Amino acid sequence: MKLKEKDKARELRYQGFSIKQIADDLKVSKGSVSVWVRDVKLSESAAVKIGQRLQSGREHARESLLRNNLEQRDALYQRCKTDILPLSNRDLWIAGLMLYAGEGRKVWDVSSQPIELTSSDPFIHRIFINFLTKICKVPCSKIKIRLFLYPDINLKEAKGFWSRELNIPLKQFQRSFIKQSYSNPIRIRRTKYGTAHIVLNNAELYRKILGWLKAVYGYYE
Repeated sequence: MKLKEKDKARELRYQGFSIKQIADDLKVSKGSVSVWVRDVKLSESAAVKIGQRLQSGREHARESLLRNNLEQRDALYQRCKTDILPLSNRDLWIAGLMLYAGEGRKVWDVSSQPIELTSSDPFIHRIFINFLTKICKVPCSKIKIRLFLYPDINLKEAKGFWSRELNIPLKQFQRSFIKQSYSNPIRIRRTKYGTAHIVLNNAELYRKILGWLKAVYGYYE
């Protein structure tokens, strides 16, 4: 047994050095160091030092993991962006229809309903507004916004948020609907600014959208 190394290892361990640090310093295996120092009682300051080092190591590992995840996500995003962009007008046409299929108000046996799409996600609304203005040639000034809010949402802040996100002036906002809910005062919402409804009164375009959707549905029957 390497008595000199063992004694040095025990001294270093008592001072709070890690097994890896001791092994690297003495040029011996971590297994040997672990056996030599397993009965060493750490001083109070050494125990604090080791605890701090472990905590720092965990935080560093967590930061590294988050950083690696972000880098991998960004790399994947760039690959996906190359895969799908740029979008053609037909791509936007289909995207707008599918959004309306999922989020739009549809009454199939009525031909004079307003076009109305509901979401709490501004990205959904931006795509649909582009569909209306670029594909359907609707003037942006014809598009109205109606907000559905809860009593704890600040109306002015909510209007400002949606106006900025959708690039729709406040004068095109309709009267907001405030939903009184007493079942659960603490609500989990996707956004703290409520739900926005895009509203467009255009019976002819409404009939067209339903017709396009029926054509798509029929194609996959």
